[in-house]
Amino acid sequence: MASSDRQPRHGRNWSQSTDERQTLLIHNNTMDPIPVAAENDAYEINKPLELVGKDKDVLASYVRKCDRRLLAYLCVGYGLDSINKMALSYAKVAGLTKDLGLSGTDISVALGAYYLGSFFFQLPSNLMLKRTRPRWWLSAAMLAWSTVTMCMALSKKPRDLAGLRFLFGAVQAGYLTGSLYYISYWYPRDLVRRRTGWFFASSGVGGIIVGPLCSGLSAIHSPHIASWQLIFLVAGACSALWSMLGPRVLQDFPDTATFITDEERALVTRIMVRQNTVASSQSVRLRQVVMAMADHKVWLWTIIDFCANGATQVNGMFGPTIIASQGFSPVAAQAMTSLTNLMATTGMASIAYVARLVGGSARALWISNAITALGFILALASQSNAARMVALFLFSFASPQPAAHAPAWMLANLQGNTKPAMAAAFSSAVGGLGPLATAFVYRDKDSPTFRLGHSVCLSMTVAAAIATLVLYVVLRRENAKRDRSPADISDLTPEQVLDLADNHPDFRYKL
Repeated sequence: MASSDRQPRHGRNWSQSTDERQTLLIHNNTMDPIPVAAENDAYEINKPLELVGKDKDVLASYVRKCDRRLLAYLCVGYGLDSINKMALSYAKVAGLTKDLGLSGTDISVALGAYYLGSFFFQLPSNLMLKRTRPRWWLSAAMLAWSTVTMCMALSKKPRDLAGLRFLFGAVQAGYLTGSLYYISYWYPRDLVRRRTGWFFASSGVGGIIVGPLCSGLSAIHSPHIASWQLIFLVAGACSALWSMLGPRVLQDFPDTATFITDEERALVTRIMVRQNTVASSQSVRLRQVVMAMADHKVWLWTIIDFCANGATQVNGMFGPTIIASQGFSPVAAQAMTSLTNLMATTGMASIAYVARLVGGSARALWISNAITALGFILALASQSNAARMVALFLFSFASPQPAAHAPAWMLANLQGNTKPAMAAAFSSAVGGLGPLATAFVYRDKDSPTFRLGHSVCLSMTVAAAIATLVLYVVLRRENAKRDRSPADISDLTPEQVLDLADNHPDFRYKL
């Protein structure tokens, strides 16, 4: 039966014209659910939508505004988050270990505590994001982690540091996955991966800044405050100030935004309805939560994320230590990490373009995993400090690429009101445990070769490459199956059609 011939169901009036429904959408500038999913809309999900003439210009104008306002704010925030996360590594070589009497195990516990806190609070944080106003939730998360970072300057014992790092992971948990989900419902599906790449690259920019910053702070000698305390205080203060701008710069949803025109709002809403990513309804659909947890494809993306995060955090957690072990002074080691972080930034910023060049995300991840593996093999085989430094630069460039691109690849392949948010939170929570393993295998006693740590990361890189291959085969087969035997959904209600999410027969996965 054609969608135009369908009868109203459940007593709801689906007889409004598209223009009338669009008018309701544009002028309902409230936090109440907005009635965008009329029956005809639901049955048009994943149907081709060709933009011609003026529509292309309107969309380009909308995207520019979002890039300059929303994405820029989120990127600066994630760069500051990176500085806060890496502050402990730089404080370690700035006197923290000596002043608090820390052992190598104490540092590993403190580093690992962050990932445990993040693991336990990722899903609750994204559920809260669905039930609150995103601009307030993201800003509050930033202010909370900034406060915790500054409190680390007051640490007196190892357990103080570990407890604060756990709390830091807990309050910071919602920012990464919340930002990724936020990006996914502001941009059309084809534009998400590149914006996510820029977002992740901003953490590398933070890494470029944090090295010289901490090196300068370490050179300050005061009888009143230690250098490592200054590092925590300055890092936290910078992000706290930035968080104050969040409620004014960020806006909640495209259909309630005030910085875009009605014409832009109407067009982007039409696009989001077609791709089933309208997020302005605050309801959490339990069916989609279950779908996210039970989807084997989400688990494969999570395995890639777990393995990639384990390898990529070597530079962030142990970069200063590895460089110092090659004969450089602590101050010089801090400054030189700006170079390894420049490599990481370049890698993360380029991965979306590499994916386009080689014809898909899976191929791009295979290439980056191959380069990462080569870096760890060189580090294991090298006998000289110079060769080990080359290896560090090599895997610092390539290892962040899968960590940055796998979440973007996943979000570009998910649909629904709730499923993308839950999948992103789950993948980030479990994937974030990868560095927890890394934190305990780069031991001070293994300096300067760090054979155990490099061997574990090499194994994780190989596992990520295998998981990418399996996922590629699964997605390709699913696309072929839908091409051969498209399912009939004519008997489903509009709500049931929406809940199909990426299981919709017209949806095709991006490889």
